[in-house]
Amino acid sequence: MSFVSRHRVRFAHCDPAGIAYYPRLLELVDAAIEDWTHYGTGVSRAVMHEQHRLGLPTATLATDFARPVQLADELEINVAVTGIGTTSVNLAVDAQCAGERRFSATLVQVLINLGNGQPHPWPEAWRQQLLSVQ
Repeated sequence: MSFVSRHRVRFAHCDPAGIAYYPRLLELVDAAIEDWTHYGTGVSRAVMHEQHRLGLPTATLATDFARPVQLADELEINVAVTGIGTTSVNLAVDAQCAGERRFSATLVQVLINLGNGQPHPWPEAWRQQLLSVQ
């Protein structure tokens, strides 16, 4: 089951030719995953950080760009869980514009304790939520 986050490509995301610069596309991937976090774990990224003192940084990232993304494109960024570890989650991201694939990414994110930076096991309620959306 996937989660969809919609993003318009803005001038700030593009080079002078109007083509989105890939680091800005990765910012959109991160924004989509931040939107997904509440859906995937049951808690928002803000609550995760501020109340639980846990973070979810990316440990592994691979991308595949199929077609250029351009100024004013309306991207639908789908986020899906492909695996759950003791302290990690594997995600597949697929970005489309008007039904046409533009780029995809696979990520491994690791839940960490923000105090010491060490991996932290998923709280059971969060794990159950991840399993329910996998």
